[in-house]
Amino acid sequence: MRSASLPQDSDERYAELIEPQMRRIEGACFSMGTEAANQRHFCGESPRHVVELSPYRIAAMPVTNELFASFDRSRAPVRREDQRKPVVNVTWHEASLFAAWVGCRLPTEAEWEFACGGGSDAEWCCGDDADLVRHAWYSENAAGELHEVGTREPNCLRVFDCHGNVWEWCADAYDQDFYSSSPSVDPAGPSPDAGVEAQPRVHRVCRGGSIHALAEMCRTRYRLHEPASFWAGDLGFRLARGGCQGRHDG
Repeated sequence: MRSASLPQDSDERYAELIEPQMRRIEGACFSMGTEAANQRHFCGESPRHVVELSPYRIAAMPVTNELFASFDRSRAPVRREDQRKPVVNVTWHEASLFAAWVGCRLPTEAEWEFACGGGSDAEWCCGDDADLVRHAWYSENAAGELHEVGTREPNCLRVFDCHGNVWEWCADAYDQDFYSSSPSVDPAGPSPDAGVEAQPRVHRVCRGGSIHALAEMCRTRYRLHEPASFWAGDLGFRLARGGCQGRHDG
């Protein structure tokens, strides 16, 4: 049953615009994060901890300019050469509103990490950064330009562009130490600070790297974070649905 809090006709928009590109992820148990001994100078990736996820669906590709323009008419018309490029310059709030408009949500950080790496211990979906160029548009091959989604090879779950092209908003508020106390089942990040005054200061997790990122920043476990009101020319998002955090069946 669709929640009354979702926008009217969101299920219809989901069926028409989104459902064909969704990938079903079966319930999974995997080790999230990085061992403290291997963390180097990166913050917030440890301790490595076991996470169990309910079944959910995640979009095969980031949301495109063409798709987002169906929601935000101020972005239309979209030039033909830009239609299949990922939408950027969207805040976390705008991404969340669009997701609800099409009967979806943003993926949790744990869902995103599993969808990217498939539960592998490797640093990238391809195992080695020598092969990253086959899967990602990043600093080595993007020439500082956004590229159409789905033009690199997918990972083992048939998900494209998890590495590079654009950073992707996740649902979770960011806490560097959250992994130390994270729930083991369907973690959704810490609760943001209460109060209207605090909300602009709440940071949300971004994952995946971008056209400007070095290979290390494109790693499956790399955690970036920005204020929820932040926007940038290499920051977009993808959709998720179902799971324990969703309003629909997976």
